[in-house]
Amino acid sequence: MAIIRLAHTEPVNPKGTAPAITEAQIFAAFQRKIRQPQDFVTAIADCTVLSDEAGVVKRKVHFKQIGGDKPHVATELCTELPPHRVDFEMDNGSTVLNIVSAGPSGEPWDLYITYVFAWNRPELAVDSPAYAEAVAGYKAAAKTAVVSSIATTRQLVSEGKIE
Repeated sequence: MAIIRLAHTEPVNPKGTAPAITEAQIFAAFQRKIRQPQDFVTAIADCTVLSDEAGVVKRKVHFKQIGGDKPHVATELCTELPPHRVDFEMDNGSTVLNIVSAGPSGEPWDLYITYVFAWNRPELAVDSPAYAEAVAGYKAAAKTAVVSSIATTRQLVSEGKIE
């Protein structure tokens, strides 16, 4: 069984960006992403929260048709690990970790978001061209996911929807 594992990190507050986003605001965005993922992930059409107890959310996510992928529904378990991480586990065993971390300076501009992915792709042989193509696609998607999440968070902060 093939598992494609990737991680991507981006700075949250590169010099010259405004407003500066705090760790607390990033975690608040992670919490919002659990319950309203379509605001952060363009591939998601909508989401239904099935249960929400003690930092663990079970949800049903409806994915749009993108490229050759068919639209589908996934049940996910989302676990809040304040103040720095949220884990997403899909019903097919794939996982995504959303992590915020401070850089060595401790300055507001020195924050980073890392998403760590493990996609289960049992239909792919690790040494096949299809596997290599999937890895390339997932690398691009990982970068897009982090960059767009930061942009959405910055917009929500600017609009006063996250304080």
